[in-house]
Amino acid sequence: MVVFLNEKIKVGAVFKDGTVFPKWFQCQNKKITVKEITYSWKRKNGENNLIYFSVSDGANLYELSFQPDNLLWNLEASE
Repeated sequence: MVVFLNEKIKVGAVFKDGTVFPKWFQCQNKKITVKEITYSWKRKNGENNLIYFSVSDGANLYELSFQPDNLLWNLEASE
């Protein structure tokens, strides 16, 4: 079951060759390690550019979003 959260989160990420890769994120005081990025895509929301990531910790799927203009991360949904 998909749960929509839209929650601001802390993320550890690697930036390489102009691309960002989330490695872990913290949600409700729990650190979740990203084992796989299953898909990523870009979208515009008004003036904001957003990069979305579908990630897995090996057991669960999560949807993260990143706003490169202001360096904010959100946990959009979990399954």
